[in-house]
Amino acid sequence: MNPEKKGENEREWTIGELMQKMGSFSYPDFIPEAINDVQEWMNQSLADHSRNSDSDLFYSFTDDAVYADMDKLVKSLEWVEKKADLLPGTRQPEGFRDAVILCIGPSELEDGIRAAIDHSAIFSRGSCKNIWLFCDSWILGDIIRYSEHLKVLSTYGVTFHFMLVTPWGWAEIPVSSDWSGVETGKIDWKKNGKKGHSGTSGGRKEDEGFQQ
Repeated sequence: MNPEKKGENEREWTIGELMQKMGSFSYPDFIPEAINDVQEWMNQSLADHSRNSDSDLFYSFTDDAVYADMDKLVKSLEWVEKKADLLPGTRQPEGFRDAVILCIGPSELEDGIRAAIDHSAIFSRGSCKNIWLFCDSWILGDIIRYSEHLKVLSTYGVTFHFMLVTPWGWAEIPVSSDWSGVETGKIDWKKNGKKGHSGTSGGRKEDEGFQQ
């Protein structure tokens, strides 16, 4: 490009930058938006518990009392069911390519993994290709216990994405050494960004499909 014709908002890209952009992992639009809704629910639940409870979270041994209103979370994610199967959800799964599994609060990670395996291997076999497990904890033993199931399902084209979500940020936890989302051996922790998603918002960018 002629430097004299270069605009103020234009810049030269190095080969390394271009290759990094081409090789970077991207998520379908509805995944970060759904995570944002989960984080809003988490923060609201924590605020409500702090305001209405006399117990001290520091000395509490369970988060059941904090994240008790799962129905409210599922309701806030009802819009996801137009793009993916949601478990638990407000209606029967339709057999989308993507499925979002909620393993948050009272729902244990192992229960979520088992539900995801049943969904992809039995109830939506052949149609489900991407499983997105939203979890607020990470237990290695639960993953190892079902590692053979995940390997077998991967041969059928099913990919499991473990999304660790907290009120302050989120990241995908890799479950294999060849996972393409991790660069330089580091977890890509995404801090909370711009808020404002709403299930009734007219500004949502429609998902154009996700191919693993």
